[in-house]
Amino acid sequence: MQSTSKADALIRRLQDDLSKRYSAAGGSALDTVRLSRDAAGWPMLFASVGGNEAAGQPVLAIRIRNVDMVSKDVFGGDTSAYAPHTLELAYELAAVAGPIPAAADLAAGQFESVKTGCRWQLKEIANGTAVDEASMDAASPAADLEELYWPTKSV
Repeated sequence: MQSTSKADALIRRLQDDLSKRYSAAGGSALDTVRLSRDAAGWPMLFASVGGNEAAGQPVLAIRIRNVDMVSKDVFGGDTSAYAPHTLELAYELAAVAGPIPAAADLAAGQFESVKTGCRWQLKEIANGTAVDEASMDAASPAADLEELYWPTKSV
């Protein structure tokens, strides 16, 4: 059984913070921040220009989900821990060098998302591929960082 309560609270805070950072007043190219859910029910956040999330467009995607407890409940079902959580931040790579979102927009997303205290994974999506749940699932983390002193770090 899973509880999305903590992930939902974290993603709502990120939505508020990134909506302020990704605005015309803030000088950002990204101007639309949309909430969604993946197939398993975990919250996702998409930042884009005018809601255009097609391949080749500047899109930053964030998904928060908790980790498998590696144990079964009393009925033999899989269980998920209430904490810690994993936050995945994904963007499409440009055909030349660097990310499609502007460096400042990518940095703002990284800055706000790392403050959640979640295990943090950066996923770079191949050029020409839309940033969505499927491409995030297929991508290997380019960076995988977690708290150095989390008590259940190796679980």
